[in-house]
Amino acid sequence: MEYIPMKDLNKHRTCDRSADGKIVEIIRGDCKTIITANSDGTLNVTYELIPAA
Repeated sequence: MEYIPMKDLNKHRTCDRSADGKIVEIIRGDCKTIITANSDGTLNVTYELIPAA
């Protein structure tokens, strides 16, 4: 799936949005938050731990 980087007013990358606009991924430190929009208008929020490199 193709992701588009989203930036704030200071030109800092804040998150990645899917091309269809239904998925947003936010990475802060070692945690990835994935927000998915469902067709019924609800949101699914999941968290994933990113392993240390």
